[in-house]
Amino acid sequence: MNGLERVYAKADGGGAGMRGPLEVDAVIFDLGNTLAGGSDTPQAFRASIEAVVRRLKEMGVEVDARRLAKARLENRSYFNSVRASTMREVLGEEWMRKDLEDAGVEVDGRVVEEALKAHVEAVVSMRFAYPDAEACLEALSSLGYRMAVVSNVSVHEMAEETLRRLGLDRYFEALVTSASVGWRKPHPAIFNEALRRLKVEAEGAAFVGDDPWADVYGAKSVGMKAIWLRRRPQPEPPTRPDVEVSSLSEVPPLLVKRRSNGPVEPR
Repeated sequence: MNGLERVYAKADGGGAGMRGPLEVDAVIFDLGNTLAGGSDTPQAFRASIEAVVRRLKEMGVEVDARRLAKARLENRSYFNSVRASTMREVLGEEWMRKDLEDAGVEVDGRVVEEALKAHVEAVVSMRFAYPDAEACLEALSSLGYRMAVVSNVSVHEMAEETLRRLGLDRYFEALVTSASVGWRKPHPAIFNEALRRLKVEAEGAAFVGDDPWADVYGAKSVGMKAIWLRRRPQPEPPTRPDVEVSSLSEVPPLLVKRRSNGPVEPR
């Protein structure tokens, strides 16, 4: 079954009938596990801990790597529960300070700043673009779609540097992160900020993401069309997406420009 055959009826329309391609002027993407991977692996975790220890040692601050790793794991669980219950972002400065304090480090602003920079550099170095990402973005760009990225990330520079390092930043007019807005997907504020930056209405935009709750539910809750990228088995989203795909290569053929009568000719 190809992408067009999996286009669902509108979430509020009921029934199981199919409808035509999605009419939009803008496409907004999730970043992690949609365009790029590699940040939530044991290797990235270890690289971050080692980079922080090394950077602080250069500053004359000794940190025990095992204590820091233990603190990171414990604090991550707590801060993730805070994020889930409030939809507020816990910024990198806050959790890094807590990690270091719990590891027995006497911290000040500069120590936290340098530790966070080391963390970002280490994790970004581990990230990779999915093989289907650039071709999808190139196709959409050639067809004239406006594009942005919306990402749940506690350090804005993490997303910014990831896109730059992978050579994907040139495709996007806007990068909106939970670190910059303060709210995490699926909160409406982060989606609405991206729409504001692109100067498009919700009904004229499609959101592409892998997370059933943050991406599908979040996008549909503000009136956007939702394309669910299902790279791996996941539970069904609480709100039905407009379409489900297994690869980003399926996305461009699903779309037509709102003000056209058919597919847009390449520029």
